[in-house]
Amino acid sequence: MTDIDCHAEQLDEVEALQAIFPDEIELTCDDAGQVELSLLVSPDLAGELGDKPLLLRAAAPPDEAPEISGGGYPSSGSAPGVPDVKNTVSQDKPRLGRSVSGQHAYAECEVRQLPPVQLQLKLPAGYPASAPPDFRLFCSWIDVGALSSLCQSLDDHWEQAEGSAIIYTWVEALRVEVLEFILKGPGSSDRATLTLESSDSCSVEADPRAVSECGTPMQTLQDLLLYDKGKGLDIWMQQQHVCNVCFSEHPGSHFVLLGGCSHSFCKHCVKAMAQIHVTEGSIAELLCPEVDCRAEIAPSALTQVLDEQGYERWQTLKLRKALTTANLVLCPRCEENGLETPVLPDPVDEEDEAMPVARCERCGYVFCAKCLSLYHGKEPCLAPEERAQQAAMRRLGTAQSVAEKRKLKREAQKGYLVCVDVGEDMLPIDAAGHSTEDRDSVAEGDKVIAVHAGVPDKLTGRALWDAKFDNICDLPTVLMESARPISIRLVRTRADAAIERVRQRRLMEELLTLKEIARESQPCPQCKVRVHRTAGCNHMHCSQCRAHFCYRCGAQMDSEDPYAHFKTGKCPTFDDAEVRRIAAQERQPGFVDHELQRLRAEFGDQRDLFLQFQQANGMQTAHAGGRGNVAARRRMGDVPCPTCGQWNGRVGNLNHIRCGMCRNSFCGHCRRRIHGVISHHYRGENACPQHFRAPE
Repeated sequence: MTDIDCHAEQLDEVEALQAIFPDEIELTCDDAGQVELSLLVSPDLAGELGDKPLLLRAAAPPDEAPEISGGGYPSSGSAPGVPDVKNTVSQDKPRLGRSVSGQHAYAECEVRQLPPVQLQLKLPAGYPASAPPDFRLFCSWIDVGALSSLCQSLDDHWEQAEGSAIIYTWVEALRVEVLEFILKGPGSSDRATLTLESSDSCSVEADPRAVSECGTPMQTLQDLLLYDKGKGLDIWMQQQHVCNVCFSEHPGSHFVLLGGCSHSFCKHCVKAMAQIHVTEGSIAELLCPEVDCRAEIAPSALTQVLDEQGYERWQTLKLRKALTTANLVLCPRCEENGLETPVLPDPVDEEDEAMPVARCERCGYVFCAKCLSLYHGKEPCLAPEERAQQAAMRRLGTAQSVAEKRKLKREAQKGYLVCVDVGEDMLPIDAAGHSTEDRDSVAEGDKVIAVHAGVPDKLTGRALWDAKFDNICDLPTVLMESARPISIRLVRTRADAAIERVRQRRLMEELLTLKEIARESQPCPQCKVRVHRTAGCNHMHCSQCRAHFCYRCGAQMDSEDPYAHFKTGKCPTFDDAEVRRIAAQERQPGFVDHELQRLRAEFGDQRDLFLQFQQANGMQTAHAGGRGNVAARRRMGDVPCPTCGQWNGRVGNLNHIRCGMCRNSFCGHCRRRIHGVISHHYRGENACPQHFRAPE
């Protein structure tokens, strides 16, 4: 067989291999025209072990052996940021332990995928007629002694099939023998175990074609664990999963790993939740939706669902929360210029009555660290209205207002148009072209720079009169004799006065807005963020710092028992106006206030007071009505809780209901309590429907 015939057979064999192993083969050619290729041979662990994982074990040298007592790391559970899915991802860290004698340390972990063995081939001119392929074996977890035995096995296969295509036979032989190497390790009959060894400990002569890339057994063990996690995540991304928020099924690539825990939800639900909390500023509630988890969502997950503006706002809110915890404050002047400069206030002597002073290194602003206004020494902090006025004055004097001032000057130089239509009186203009009185938008002293024919929206052609080209003496004649309508262009001669009027107007609007906010809100006693109450009791829970305080007096309350503040008699749980609003709302047919009923059941004294108020005003109580009231509730889709009997309304038309009294989940269709994963109750044969259909 000539070299040309051999080369043709090589190309035919390579084409067949590409069809059989499309993802595992890589083909190249050297300068001499010889064919070079690389094949990845992966052991079929799933086909041999089924659902059982492979146990890896590595001996730790004495200088690396940690002090271990009682077993070390947990044997299962996925790492933070990796979905916890059965048969996909193994454990987070290796288990550490010692031998019975206590002199030898070891580490072990479970995996389901191993990196492939790489077979590099160069086909000589005489292959397959007379010469075998030149090959090398690479592996990151098999020691050099075992790889040398695999090289000898490939040589034996060539001797048996010399003169024919051998590459496919080698690949299948490698796949089988690598799996045998894994299974022959020490272990129980029902547990496959692979012991990792260092290549330096090999006692047999190494084959130069065997290249072992494994380092120390401990490092190899960690590398294999990371590889297993990566492959498991790739498999998980390709599978279909149910989102436990919307109960919809999506591929794993449409899910977001929360990062702080092993849970994941579809991008649509995570995006909606993140946008709501970031927009409202309640980033403390940006937690895992799982009730038993509530871990914080990692920034890597937020970057996938928030746009650039939303993510910057989240970072700003996060920074402010951290500064509050660290006793730092933001410079108010820099903040109004679009910058965020944290400042550490100077320490204050306990005997000194002066307020804490803060000095900004960036802009040099010296301010009170308590009220963020100009430093006032031993004087008491300014009232909220005075602080708002200072803040408004700073905002109007910033670089942004300077830009607005320049814009107003440019607009003043450009001028403005005033239309004089048929039958209207001409503007009073003196001989110098200036307006002699205020009229509508025209101020006294404004100067005429041009006169155009037509209305301002339809100006065409050259101006009837232009101050740049025409004589000022011709202006009165043009104004009086030109056919109506005409448009007169004027410029402000008192631009500074106009700018000052705009500044004063904006200052007044700013002060009125801040005054209204101060009147309708209460500052949090811990982070000073103003909180506005729309309805409900006087117990407030700050969404920024999670502090509990009273909306009526502003005092901070105990987080363990916040309602103890109302039992002292200083402040009522509900204001009189709120009681009257709730009473009027409850008189509407079919209305049930679940939160109010929960508070009544928890605080008996407040509940009795409200019942007395209802009886004194001739109102119907929430428990009155008998069978007719129950029938009306059922028609509306309300369902009593099977645990505590509390009536609960549905969210939309979902059959999954969470009781407002005992906080237990139950099904609105079968009236049974739901344990475990909510979505499992609505899946499978004879399962309850997920959505409620109202009777017609």
